[in-house]
Amino acid sequence: MADESAVVDAPDAEEARPEQTVKVEDAGPALKRLTIELPESRIKGKIEDTYTNLSNDAVLPGFRKGRAPRRLLEKRFAESIQGDVKNQLLSESYHQALEDEGLDVIGEPDVKDIDELEVPESGSLTYTVEVEVTPDFELPKFDGIKVEKKTFDVTDADVDAEIEQYRERYGQMSAVEDATVAEGDYVQSDVKVLAGENAGDDAEVVHEHPAAYTLVHGEDKEFKGHVAGILVDDMGKQLAGKKVGDTVSISMTGPEGHENEGIKGQPITLVMALTHVHRLEPAAVEDLLPQFGMQTEDELKERVKTMLEQRNEQTQQADMHKQATEQIVEAVELDLPEGLKGRQIERTLQRQQMELLYSGKQPEEIEEELAEARTQGEAEAVRQLKTFFVLDKAAKELEVEVTENEINGRIAMMAMQQQRRPEKLRNEMRQRGELEQLYLSIREQKTLDKIIEQASVTEVEAKDGE
Repeated sequence: MADESAVVDAPDAEEARPEQTVKVEDAGPALKRLTIELPESRIKGKIEDTYTNLSNDAVLPGFRKGRAPRRLLEKRFAESIQGDVKNQLLSESYHQALEDEGLDVIGEPDVKDIDELEVPESGSLTYTVEVEVTPDFELPKFDGIKVEKKTFDVTDADVDAEIEQYRERYGQMSAVEDATVAEGDYVQSDVKVLAGENAGDDAEVVHEHPAAYTLVHGEDKEFKGHVAGILVDDMGKQLAGKKVGDTVSISMTGPEGHENEGIKGQPITLVMALTHVHRLEPAAVEDLLPQFGMQTEDELKERVKTMLEQRNEQTQQADMHKQATEQIVEAVELDLPEGLKGRQIERTLQRQQMELLYSGKQPEEIEEELAEARTQGEAEAVRQLKTFFVLDKAAKELEVEVTENEINGRIAMMAMQQQRRPEKLRNEMRQRGELEQLYLSIREQKTLDKIIEQASVTEVEAKDGE
């Protein structure tokens, strides 16, 4: 509601503490209920201050600026003055209560019955506000954490497989006329997500995605595939043998972690109208050389080996971070605010996308992993929330800071992997509100690095497939 925004902005000036009475109660997991009472003297003082400011600035017909009589100001501006006084009193008293009670707020305040609240002509004003706060818990000792450091060797086969991926990435995609869909094809379709199981044409359309691409996987990927951000377990089987002009309908339950409430956990029907079938012709190895600034295939292989070694270092670090995080989170007991769980799902997906980009994953791989993540739902959101609070507290205890240079360096690395200009990527991330997530990601990684410095680390050889 419009008035509620007044509670969010902190007072501009630091003044002597006005009188008020505050009662704090537990209202749920990491949720506090504040009952705030403002005495009549504070209310009248605020009303007088507001009328004084208005009197100094108001210009009314027949009166010079600052000369309009009080009764005329009250008659003309009484309603707006009441609203201004109410908003100011709520904002100032709420933020004063947070400071006085030492509450670390993580959500927006919920002022109860805010529309019915009125500034009384006499007597006190009492209101109730509920707000989510940081859970209170103790961290375990970091020197009790045990982590395995897995070592990786880059083989010639690894290099050849990576070059094969580059051949596909820089290959030519072409539409195949009158083709029958087969494994490895890219199917373009106009997708509608309908509400309900086995929904017909008259069903509600909860989402549309024209010209969506789906890579048709076979047995090696368990026939899984995604479209419009939704993972379908047997997508490869559903599409195999189809042709342009065919329509595929898939009845299923929407993933629990989907951002669209009409899809999340709901019975839906995916309708895919196939418009094109594309096949990839991999690029020749010699055509890759200019892309990497290389003269010979041996030079390319050496460059790719170096890149894989760097990627393995990132994988090694990420694995150690994961081990440490799991042990710390497992050792901590804390209650989470209910309201945060739903909001966390979208943040989790955004964060995971950014970390996948940093790891060098390709767009198709990223979309597959995000589609898989959407199936994990609330349980994963709860785990991510718990991890955030634990690592946030650890970062504060370990005095971890993130510099602007570190943020720019991470953006430059992501831009290089995507073959884009860093400044353009940064602007896009700013517009999408992703810079804060990037800051938190770097902060958590630095925090885990410091934790691992105190942990017991054992070096082991990575197993095949890891």
